[in-house]
Amino acid sequence: MWANFWNLRVNDRLAEWKDFRNKLGHLPLDQAIQELNTMWSTAPYVTYYLDPSEPHTWPDPWQLLAENYYCNVAKALGILYTIYFTSHRTKDLELRVYYDYTDKERYTVVYMDQGKYVLNYWPYEIVNTKHIEEKQLQLLYQYSTTDLQLEKY
Repeated sequence: MWANFWNLRVNDRLAEWKDFRNKLGHLPLDQAIQELNTMWSTAPYVTYYLDPSEPHTWPDPWQLLAENYYCNVAKALGILYTIYFTSHRTKDLELRVYYDYTDKERYTVVYMDQGKYVLNYWPYEIVNTKHIEEKQLQLLYQYSTTDLQLEKY
């Protein structure tokens, strides 16, 4: 289903995204998070699109879906935007960027429900803070919905 979503014309993709957010709002939180994670795991990947250190340059939710380029930062931002605009929005919703000095990997994840749900760590997989703590990742950046000024939308 989601493979076709990313190939839709911009207006159709935005309309489908709105319908999807409405659907998520009617599901129990665990199920909504699973659906959300599945959707964004299928987004077409590009190596570099958004700079994690410059959130003031990031696109708004509608621009992100219109431009249709998804690096790890953009995917996490898409996850955050999607859940933010549902009834499952929480105060502690954050986008975090970690670096693993052992594997030389950067992870851009969405923290929800005080780390009970960590999305975008691996495609199709939902982890929690325990997984992050076990890996001993270094936190590079942390942005709340207030930092991203989402309340203005």
